[in-house]
Amino acid sequence: MKAGTLKKEELDRALLALTKGRPREILEKICHDRRVALWQNQANHVSIVRLGFNDHGPVHMRIVTLHALKILALLKEGGVRPTMEFEELGTWEDAQVTVILAAMLHDVGMGVTRDKHEWHSLHLCMPSVEGWLRELYPDEDEKQVSIACMVREAIVGHMGHDKIHSVEAGVLLVADGTDMTKGRARIAKLLSQKPTLGDMHRHSADAIKEVVIGKGEERPVHISVRMDDYSGIYQVEEVLMQKISYSPIRPYVELSVIVRDDPPRRYL
Repeated sequence: MKAGTLKKEELDRALLALTKGRPREILEKICHDRRVALWQNQANHVSIVRLGFNDHGPVHMRIVTLHALKILALLKEGGVRPTMEFEELGTWEDAQVTVILAAMLHDVGMGVTRDKHEWHSLHLCMPSVEGWLRELYPDEDEKQVSIACMVREAIVGHMGHDKIHSVEAGVLLVADGTDMTKGRARIAKLLSQKPTLGDMHRHSADAIKEVVIGKGEERPVHISVRMDDYSGIYQVEEVLMQKISYSPIRPYVELSVIVRDDPPRRYL
């Protein structure tokens, strides 16, 4: 069995263990949907083989989903309610469903092209999303519409090009930036040894050992990035920091970097 398949199955187990009720139900639908698997694999093919970029496929989208659910739970624990709850559009479960749908599908548009791939993701996945929501909420038309609209906002906003306003969309934007460890660029580096666009992202990610998401000291969420070499700072400052800065959840996030055994560097 391929390492990628093993990792995907490991992440599926972790995600299912973290959820129950409707969030678990929607995860099971997505994880066992052949069309979703084909979209995610095509996205990875275009990203890695055609463009020489890092992982944008099934493993990446699962890692982002796992991180997004952790961040959402830490925010709630810290008194920051998801927008679905705060605006009385739905429940805590509904906010989780929203985040799961957006996170598991946000990069499928990479199978078309890198430029504006978030919009291609919408065109590909929204008919399926709306079908799943009809099954999940058969007698709740308003909730179907609210969740579908927020899923659109989160997917469109995950690159930081378009202004977003909900906690759920902000969570995806930050979670997407947290998948930066060395394994994400491994295949792309094996396939191409020639200098090419995206090298700095791959080599900086090579220095990053671990990203830990936990409870903050002063804010609800603390993201700690641990690395072997200072080259990994590029990934933090140019990718993760940018995403946090554009996110509605920025006031609730702490960020620190630990290089080898040096004292932690606090960014937020």
